[in-house]
Amino acid sequence: MKLPKSPSSPAFVQIYQWANRPTKFLDSCKEYGDIFVSQWPGYGLTVFVNDPKAIEQIFTAPQTTFSTAEIYEILRPILGDQSLMLMDGKPHRRQRSLMMPPLHGERMRSYGNFICELTEEMMEEWKLGEVINLSAYLQDLSLKIMFRVIFGSDERELSIELRQKIKEMLECSSSALTALHFFVKPLQKDLGPWSPWGRFIRLRNEVDRLLYAEIAQRHQQPQADGADLLSLLMSARDEEGQPMSDQELRDEAMTVLTGKDSIFSAIICSLYSVYKHPEVCQRLQEELDNISDPSNTNAIVKLPYLTATTQETMRLYPPVVVAMRVVRTPFEIMGYEFPVGSQIVADIYSVHHREDLFPNPKQFNPERFLSRQFSSYEYLPFGGGNRRCIGDVFAPFQVKLMLATIVSRYQLELTDNLPINPVRRGAGVAPDKDIYMRVTGYHHQTENYTSIPTPLNVG
Repeated sequence: MKLPKSPSSPAFVQIYQWANRPTKFLDSCKEYGDIFVSQWPGYGLTVFVNDPKAIEQIFTAPQTTFSTAEIYEILRPILGDQSLMLMDGKPHRRQRSLMMPPLHGERMRSYGNFICELTEEMMEEWKLGEVINLSAYLQDLSLKIMFRVIFGSDERELSIELRQKIKEMLECSSSALTALHFFVKPLQKDLGPWSPWGRFIRLRNEVDRLLYAEIAQRHQQPQADGADLLSLLMSARDEEGQPMSDQELRDEAMTVLTGKDSIFSAIICSLYSVYKHPEVCQRLQEELDNISDPSNTNAIVKLPYLTATTQETMRLYPPVVVAMRVVRTPFEIMGYEFPVGSQIVADIYSVHHREDLFPNPKQFNPERFLSRQFSSYEYLPFGGGNRRCIGDVFAPFQVKLMLATIVSRYQLELTDNLPINPVRRGAGVAPDKDIYMRVTGYHHQTENYTSIPTPLNVG
């Protein structure tokens, strides 16, 4: 069988880079063009494609052509057996239809106020002249927002303990050492609480105990407003009038929670990029200053330059680096035919760095999204087809409101201008180090606010 070119480095080097620094691996493979293959132990033939027309062919192929659930097997220990991500066909369509309403449309927009409020609360701790660890603040904020979306503002002891254990589990699973265990299955051995996998298993068991207790309590005493995602999923019914089981509720709650990594990556990279480029920050602030009603979050998220800025951030640092499929019937693409079991990878990161689509692709330039409309196969930060990320609307909505709230209130300055070296974080990438900034001054709308310390209230 004729195959495309393949990297010459040892397989174990490739898979280590892929697991930890996927963008560095993909950059090193640019010389192989629009399609190349890797053959890693335990993974079989993996085909990377970054031609937009070929990606369109992947995303529009009949659903029986591929399986996607197999790709996410590595996440089963976190997500559980009934997660949307671990399903194909009819079960996947059912779960997706149940989960879409809380994360889209008017329901999603109802989250706007508390996104801004929680961002304001975070900034209340900042003082002029001090250096802040922006990464630490934003990691905590991203998780707080996701907790509020999923569980509401309930402050019962059970809810507080559940949130703390979930935080510990997610931090444990995202550490470099534990993350490698998800990619290399033989490492998944519980050698006691001192071992990386043993600690993860114990935290997961504790989370499960608390989360099932929370679900049971809500069955007996539903939330008063019922506006949080867990309440909405508990009241949802499929076409046959059936609700989700408790296990489905648990697994889908965990599925949405894992999206906090994408939110964190997008907002920290956005703020890094904006404050590294003063001309971008100034133009963004001018746009925000001209809002007639700063409490209208729906109007804020539609602002052209704010939108272009977040789009450019997610082009450079996509929340989803690649979209993968497993071949179920022999699949031909770009003159090659690949057998059943092959992994076909829509290489989102490399598409976003194509010189023919994005001139000077390493440059941060929001204006490119104001001067050109890109197709869904040229700009695809959340994948595409029937497996497009379910948070594709909510994530940009949240990031734009967080960015607008911070930029509208403060002048920040990077403590160093060293470039970001992305490392894997969830499905995407994030900086390999904490980002520190100095609080140098306030920014405010002179027409609406006369006292400098008064924040712009976009909530």
